[in-house]
Amino acid sequence: MEQIQAVKSSRRSLYKNWEFKLAIFLIGYFLITNGIFSNTSYMLLLLLLLLRPLLLQKGLGRHLKVIPEEIIDYYDQKTTLQNTEKLAYMQYATNYEYLNLAILNFVQLRKAQTQIPNLVILYDEILQFYDSDRWSDLFQVANYHGITMRPTLLIKSNYDDQLPWAASFTKLQVFVQDDFDRIVYIDADSMFVNSSFVAGGKAINKMNGVSHIDELFKIPQEFDVALPQAYWLNHIVEGKSPPKYTQPVIEIPTKRTHKLQMRKLVNELNKSQDWRILPLLVYEDHKFENFNDFFANHVMVIKPSKDVYNELLKYVFNPWYWSLTNRKNVKKSSDYDMEILNKYLDTKLRKGAINVGILPHRVYGVLTGEFGEEWHARFITEPQYLPFVKKRSNKGWDPVSIFSKVKLVHFSDSPIPKPWEEERENANQESQGGKYYDTKRTFCKTSNLTEYHEKFPHFKPRLVEDCVSVDIWNWIRKKFKESQKDLWFC
Repeated sequence: MEQIQAVKSSRRSLYKNWEFKLAIFLIGYFLITNGIFSNTSYMLLLLLLLLRPLLLQKGLGRHLKVIPEEIIDYYDQKTTLQNTEKLAYMQYATNYEYLNLAILNFVQLRKAQTQIPNLVILYDEILQFYDSDRWSDLFQVANYHGITMRPTLLIKSNYDDQLPWAASFTKLQVFVQDDFDRIVYIDADSMFVNSSFVAGGKAINKMNGVSHIDELFKIPQEFDVALPQAYWLNHIVEGKSPPKYTQPVIEIPTKRTHKLQMRKLVNELNKSQDWRILPLLVYEDHKFENFNDFFANHVMVIKPSKDVYNELLKYVFNPWYWSLTNRKNVKKSSDYDMEILNKYLDTKLRKGAINVGILPHRVYGVLTGEFGEEWHARFITEPQYLPFVKKRSNKGWDPVSIFSKVKLVHFSDSPIPKPWEEERENANQESQGGKYYDTKRTFCKTSNLTEYHEKFPHFKPRLVEDCVSVDIWNWIRKKFKESQKDLWFC
């Protein structure tokens, strides 16, 4: 097996070598022009075989670009928002809890003085009839803060599916809201990070207490979609798929080198105004070996389009003939909104029919669970260098510096419940006395160990030396609970 893999890797290396391509072309040209193959069919067959390595190159670099945080800052400073009435922030909700969460997020955006007038929540239209009192409370809060409530149809591929994310296909309704030119979408179980605080004795300053992400509307209009990479799911880093890269391993730039590279890139952008000079992935297979889960979609910048929406629906409700003509994209029972969008983007990128930007996950794609992880190398690394990272490393992890740049977090700590779910569990007296998932929490080694044993008598959290990360994780949940005050109806 190792020998076969080595042969495949060597062949791929040859295919990506320009001297090899040139030699193949010249040999083919010589054979054909000298009449060695007189039969036209044979000639065409030979030509296709010779050009196959060239045809396999997908030209991904022209259509998939990394947008570093420094470049977003550049566009933010150099660009003035125009026609803001055609721009919108958007979320969706299929139950009252998530409708309430979406309202909390948009209330925070209003407090942050966003320049975007349209804050739109797509909601399952049945919610306005199911619990009239709760609906009335939520609607009044939304109306007071200028939040638009827009009914939409629930999308489920299987109505017998009772999993929490079974209705997540409803997220695709965002793509059909084409009365707007550009939409910044966020999942409702996210939270804007605003306040300054002290963690582990170190001050973390957060944007003078206010935060919005209006700058995402300013990235180049040529991008049809922009979203973070799902850095936590990379198969190469996890060892689920053997690296197929035969080129020398590229050294990940130091902070100083990266800073110099970004300064140079900003200068070049200032001169050319050409988005195509933005960084690209080092290897195409970095994307294509993560077929179903390269992109995360809990935050997205999109150009809505009915055509795109209709295409996406085909990935949810497959035409019968796909089982014969498009088997790779046939929906599996385990596919939900993220997998569907990844399949669609993969198909379009292979055809060169879409321009996609990779947003900086360290600013917009942060999972709360990152501050409970043992290793952080995947999170620290820029997307294009992820294939070269060593998973079991914390080199460069500075939670104070990192969290000072975070603008949006997504609650994801499984199996630990999300904050509002935990409140619901704690209200159930039968759940008192400790929970199995407490073993997945972290607790500072130098904190009060008496409290540790009293609070967690049975299922004990992992004791860690990174006390700042523990403080940050706890602070996020505390701030969420504060945001609920007078605004929580679930």
